[in-house]
Amino acid sequence: MRRLIWILTSAAALAAPPSLLRVPMSASGAPVTARELKASVDGAAARVAAVRAPGDDLILMLALDLTGDLTLADLARSALAESLSTLPARTWISVLRAQDGLQVLLDPTQDRTRAAETIRAYPASGKAGLLDTVAAAARVADAVLTRANVRVAVLYVTDSNVYNYREDFTNPVINSSDSRDLSRYFPEGLVQDKISKLETALAATQPPLFIVHLDYRSDRLNEAYQSGLMKLTASTGGSAAFCRSATDIDSSIARTLETIGALYSVTLELPQRTGRMIQVQLEAGDRPLNYRNRYLLEKR
Repeated sequence: MRRLIWILTSAAALAAPPSLLRVPMSASGAPVTARELKASVDGAAARVAAVRAPGDDLILMLALDLTGDLTLADLARSALAESLSTLPARTWISVLRAQDGLQVLLDPTQDRTRAAETIRAYPASGKAGLLDTVAAAARVADAVLTRANVRVAVLYVTDSNVYNYREDFTNPVINSSDSRDLSRYFPEGLVQDKISKLETALAATQPPLFIVHLDYRSDRLNEAYQSGLMKLTASTGGSAAFCRSATDIDSSIARTLETIGALYSVTLELPQRTGRMIQVQLEAGDRPLNYRNRYLLEKR
């Protein structure tokens, strides 16, 4: 059993849920310190226990989900392999495969050459796997973040087409002669339902999710799917980038890795009494901060 999976199962066995919450945050300008940050959870003051800043230890879980155009896949693999050198020195990279269930191709390493070789050797084939594996990837990352005093982020690089999943998201018309059959008017209903369920699952995890999609598609169902991916990343404090052409791939990957490298991780001590869905607020004087503000806590 790989180390990441062992970490996940070990964390799941803990009886008491953590009283600490890690909040991903970004800020421009001078480094933000724990002393200048003020935090609240559902309006109640929360102590800032620690701040992990850009340059501190970072674990990047890179999930590859490439199944379509080999030209786009080659460009993405090359861009990723070459961009690894731009990440902060204290970055550990784990490479995952999203097809046929989440598979670990490389455990966390600082060896950029080995990581690049693993990425270049990844075969682009099979069915899309992002929707099937993203919740598991987030749980693994959450277990790492809970147990280790590091920054953690999940990045999916995908060319996924909503029509290329094992699950059928086409929401076929049930009764074509019934004008009241809503499936005639909302063909994206199934994919929206899937996204909603995943959003709830990700709300119970802490790490930010980032997605670089290599092949933007403009048909109605794929637009609903791609909007859903944007929604998932935004809800976790991450972001999604969509490439309109092959020339966008290199810059999209580079910008996303730069954003990940510049992340903060703010550790808060939760008040003794909170609801299950909590609202977080961070302030650092008049400085603009971008951070995740909603979490679903496990029962305590």
